[in-house]
Amino acid sequence: MRARPVIVETAPLSPGQERLINDEFARPDGSWPEPGEHTRLRPIDTGAVLIDGPLDITALQRAVSALIVRQHALRTRLYRLAETIPVQLVASSLPDQIHHSDLPGNTPLIREVLLAQSLPLHVDPRSDPLFRTHVIRLGEHRHVLLLQIHHFVSDGWSIGVLYRDLGELYNAARTGRPADLPALPRTFAAVSRDMRSERRSGQLGRQLAYWRERLDQLGPAITFTPKPVQHDTGRRPVDVQRVHIPAAAVLGLRASARGGARGPLAGPLLAALALLLHHQSTATDIRIGMMISNRARPDTEHLIGYFVNTAVIRLRLHPELTAVRLTEAANTAVREAIEQQALPIQDLKQELHQGTDPLYQVTLALNTMRTGTLALDGVHCQDIDMEVTGQRMAPTSIEQRWVLEERAGALNGTLTYQTGTFTSPQIRMALSNLDHAIAAVAAGHPTVAVITSAMRHSGVRA
Repeated sequence: MRARPVIVETAPLSPGQERLINDEFARPDGSWPEPGEHTRLRPIDTGAVLIDGPLDITALQRAVSALIVRQHALRTRLYRLAETIPVQLVASSLPDQIHHSDLPGNTPLIREVLLAQSLPLHVDPRSDPLFRTHVIRLGEHRHVLLLQIHHFVSDGWSIGVLYRDLGELYNAARTGRPADLPALPRTFAAVSRDMRSERRSGQLGRQLAYWRERLDQLGPAITFTPKPVQHDTGRRPVDVQRVHIPAAAVLGLRASARGGARGPLAGPLLAALALLLHHQSTATDIRIGMMISNRARPDTEHLIGYFVNTAVIRLRLHPELTAVRLTEAANTAVREAIEQQALPIQDLKQELHQGTDPLYQVTLALNTMRTGTLALDGVHCQDIDMEVTGQRMAPTSIEQRWVLEERAGALNGTLTYQTGTFTSPQIRMALSNLDHAIAAVAAGHPTVAVITSAMRHSGVRA
């Protein structure tokens, strides 16, 4: 019998983990589910990499073991005794054996079979492993590597760290050399302790003052369409639509920020999204919840963990606003949000006492950190799209959730939307209108009103 792992570190939850547990794990009344009870927590996230060439399984096993030793977050569990404040426990070890299976290489619909094999089930962070690896053999020199990591211990930035660390550890294990990776002076648990102690600090008090001023005198919540009154069960029907923004359009957005091909992307993209939301609703006080890395500390850059926070990007539109002015406003809002990113969004909401009007109804997660796939010496690696679209139930009150990742210069991702608010034709029209909005922002006309320019060819309102 395998000995139970020893707990080597304890820490409070990070503010991001706290939000996940409150919003997606706890029951609607705030109580915790019993062990084994199905929860609202999102499924474990799966990445799939097709590997062509002679994969060294022994080196891969050593790399996985070394990764789990290096990144403490992968050995984390959630724990709460009775009604005490929940904490994260870091174990001394984790079962790190790679699961293996075979699949004939000529099997049709390989992606669908992989989705079934990956078992993207809801997991209980109190007991289930939050990091798993699975190698599927398609042929002698063809494999698929499934990497499953729960978002309780991982954000978008972390995926890039995981791929980089695993690739370097594999390449080092193949040749017997030491891995060339940055030192990790702190653990995710240690940083979480700091984040907890800083929540009432003077620095966060100054950030609260900034956000109070920034969000003063908010306009009403966006009204997209009349919504039927229905009993709130905590889970709402949503649909997921794929989103693709071509590399040429992305380059145009970057250039509009006056930074050329390397210009900032978040501001111009938010400007275009604000135009779309105005077109959908006629609202002029646009607030978007932007996912922000919250890794201003230098000792967090190379850590796997859930740090992400939400910043409220507020853009006010008027008939004379030009693309240049809108982009400048968006760039300023993003820059200041990054400077004031440490205040947890749940603390801000509590301080502002918004009542029934939400701070934002649309969110944007933009990941520009992982520009390549896993890099393993001696083989060719290629990502397999494992995103599942279609209708589902989700624990969200957000009307639209945009999740985009930059790969090969383009933006790809998903738009999750509430079907009680939007129809499929409306969303398809919205994506077409987003193209017009992006073109208007990228054109950067200094005198023509950007609202007029963006919607000149957009057709009927979405």
